[in-house]
Amino acid sequence: MIRILIITVFATLFLNNAKAQNLTTAQVDSLVNSKHFTFKAERMNPQRGGQKYLTSEYFLRVSGDSLISSLPYFGRAYTAPINSEDAGYDFTSTNFDYNIVPKKKGSYQITINIKDKTNAGTFVLTVYNNGNAYLQVTSINRQPISYTGYLKTMKK
Repeated sequence: MIRILIITVFATLFLNNAKAQNLTTAQVDSLVNSKHFTFKAERMNPQRGGQKYLTSEYFLRVSGDSLISSLPYFGRAYTAPINSEDAGYDFTSTNFDYNIVPKKKGSYQITINIKDKTNAGTFVLTVYNNGNAYLQVTSINRQPISYTGYLKTMKK
């Protein structure tokens, strides 16, 4: 029984890592500067409770002048949401600031401030030169949370 469990855990980890799209540095530069990409979240890291693997399609999609977020939230909320659908970061925004700061070794730090949603807050996306990414989300009404995943091109 333990052997089956160990094989299952290693197979899951291997398959999760195999899904990541390895992008070239030029592709990452193009995606970040064009503001047309999708951040695919694979794991979430709440302040309490440890890392959790995500099995469904959770993402942050930047498409020029619009931003679509479909990310779960697990943590302490300082004010309860009125609508149960407001439990995660699930929204569409057309009023946001998008600032890029180049970092070491071809990575970028993208800061996105949402202006038209009250509970959305600030998204800080660190994109590495191979396409892997780390997203930190802060809000005044919730504990911070972070997500680990990768960038992928948007299908046209």
